[in-house]
Amino acid sequence: MNNVERISILEKSISIKTDGHNEQELAEYFKKILKDHNIESAEILFATGRSNLIVSMGHGDRILGLTGHMDTVNIGPLSDWKSDPLVLTDMDGKLFGRGTSDMKGGLVALIIALIEIKDEGIDLGGQIRLLATGGEEKGQLGSASLLGHQLISDLDALIVAEPSRLSNPKSGKSTQFAIFGQNGVLDFEIISKGKSAHSSMPELGINAIDNLQEYMNQQKNYFDHMVQINDSVLGKIIPVNSIISGGEQINSVPSYAKLTTKVRTTTMVNANRIISDLEDIISEMNKVADMNLELNVLRQLDPVVTSKDSSIIKLVSLYGPEFFKQKITLRTVAGTTDAATFISENDRMDIVQIGPGNDSSHMANEYIFKQDFIDYIEFIKKIIVSYLNDELVKDI
Repeated sequence: MNNVERISILEKSISIKTDGHNEQELAEYFKKILKDHNIESAEILFATGRSNLIVSMGHGDRILGLTGHMDTVNIGPLSDWKSDPLVLTDMDGKLFGRGTSDMKGGLVALIIALIEIKDEGIDLGGQIRLLATGGEEKGQLGSASLLGHQLISDLDALIVAEPSRLSNPKSGKSTQFAIFGQNGVLDFEIISKGKSAHSSMPELGINAIDNLQEYMNQQKNYFDHMVQINDSVLGKIIPVNSIISGGEQINSVPSYAKLTTKVRTTTMVNANRIISDLEDIISEMNKVADMNLELNVLRQLDPVVTSKDSSIIKLVSLYGPEFFKQKITLRTVAGTTDAATFISENDRMDIVQIGPGNDSSHMANEYIFKQDFIDYIEFIKKIIVSYLNDELVKDI
């Protein structure tokens, strides 16, 4: 496949709008082009018009997983874009469009790599399994729907093609990272229940906002302490109060208030520890008359950490410079990917996040460097074949 053909697949993918819906249309497009190259694939629906796509190739005991998501964030105001976000636009070596960086560029590169491996008749020496998911941007819905389908538990390693390049606006160059660790996630809400009364007679009511404020003071003190605990790999937790709401009308004592908080967790300070500690705080506060607080966990994902000595990390570090003309920098990130969902079914597999996307993700005028996209296709083909070749892996 030449570069014009490669980019045409990305062009078509960008034209299919998948901002929180319609992944099935993109999955069916991928399914067609794969079938044109004698590669079978299967869809797994998780909602109306929304699906995951599963591709399997090769035979053998060693199984390498590849993953990327088909959905994007919303386009946002069209006036912020220099070009149509649903039309792949080539300007100064950059390919603009919604999803180019996060992460249709990486996903399309994986699909092209599989097609070219098939067309070139390369003997894999093992199995590849591509998990193209939907719904990643809003709750990892697609990846969660794949649990229990015997698609994850037998993977030896997983490559996540999420964006992992950092652009440099001054030089026009970008740095290629390989990410071996991701913070976990804890989303929770604290609900304060009070009693409504007329604002002229507040003594007859119970002010849910005031009670929530008392709790927030204690939560702040708690997190001020916990952020001092440094995880040797993932660093410190990152707590953020994201939403606060309450009250019914200005002339009434509020009977309800709610705080929503997100915490990027670590292995040292994990979600279970935080939940237990906050429940203890709430239990003590609820001993006071008129205090009625409760904690609800909205989402919980464990941290993802892979040893730098793992085969997949070593391969990425070894072959990266050949394709990216730079040393691969290993690092961790606070953000999370579908890998955090997948490890609930397989915490033994080694995981690396490395993709051609960059820090323009989620922004207006999102782009991917054309050369980064092309180089990544060649790179991932090399990694696939090398990882599945036992002799090459043993020599690392």
